[in-house]
Amino acid sequence: MLSLILDSASKELGVALARENEIIDEIKYDAWQKQSELMIPEIDKIFKRNNINPKNIDEILVSQGPGSYTGVRIALTIAKVYAYALDIPVYAFSSLNILENSEKPSICLINARGNRSYFAVYDSDKVIEKDRVLSNAEVLDYVEKHPEFVICGDASYIDVVSEQNDVLKNMLRLKSEKYKVENILSLKAVYLKDENDYQKSNN
Repeated sequence: MLSLILDSASKELGVALARENEIIDEIKYDAWQKQSELMIPEIDKIFKRNNINPKNIDEILVSQGPGSYTGVRIALTIAKVYAYALDIPVYAFSSLNILENSEKPSICLINARGNRSYFAVYDSDKVIEKDRVLSNAEVLDYVEKHPEFVICGDASYIDVVSEQNDVLKNMLRLKSEKYKVENILSLKAVYLKDENDYQKSNN
């Protein structure tokens, strides 16, 4: 089983190849607002340096948002093109869920700009607080009231110390039928305009 893993929902661009659920190569770096021009070349690079024909990919794992409008859109578009052309499955994940510490309840944050945060709290795949937008003041209040939770993602924009976890490995860990996209044509980005728009199941 050969997996292509894509994430560009926040500041970091991530592309990885995994074989039998073990990452064999990855490319990760800060690419804020440059994801649309960089992701396709990086996918091509990782295929070439591993001597892999893209036609041999068996599945795609991708973050679905919330996050950067351009970053979320480019990763999903690439995932849909590959999936449709090769007739392979796609697994789509909350870009907040994949930030978590898999061993601890995690406050997961992405900068939503305008003094706001994309916010959720996860304990593995258990949802403690669903994905939503909060003001930064509300986030800081929640953090203060829950000192037992670990803070995940880049929280420097609110001057909070956080941990950076491996989102690519987290997608592999979370992969299950729960996140499998049933109808690739209906797969869409989540921008939290509609709190019910996740592709937990696509009918």
